Amino acid sequence: MAAHLKKRVYEEFSKVVQVPHEEAPAKKLRLSKPSKSAALHVDLCKASSSTDALQYLLTFSRKPVEAESVEGVVRILLEHYYKETDNSVRLKIASLLGLLSKTPGFTPDCIVDDAINTLGSESKKHLDSFTLESNIWIHSH
Repeated sequence: MAAHLKKRVYEEFSKVVQVPHEEAPAKKLRLSKPSKSAALHVDLCKASSSTDALQYLLTFSRKPVEAESVEGVVRILLEHYYKETDNSVRLKIASLLGLLSKTPGFTPDCIVDDAINTLGSESKKHLDSFTLESNIWIHSH
């Protein structure tokens, strides 16, 4: 009897059942270009001098920027503006910010606070410097 049960169990578990294979739908791939903000950030970080940075900005200004990339580009430009000491580079960044704000489909509301904070801290820095220079001049005369 045990041999008969063993044989029956073995037969049940040794059967091969084929399940029809359902083909998974093919996944569609979408090719995308690297973002303009990432490319600009890399270029500006590679700049070893203000002349290099200015050259990268000039090259960048000749390329079109899609509306969905503008916010990232503006944030990178504001970040670099704050770090930059050369006035010609800062002027080019300010010019690019003005041009980018006019991009069709871009609403500058999302970056206005960042721009105000950057420019506010910038004007405070210059005001503090001016006040210090004025005090030195007054005390020396």
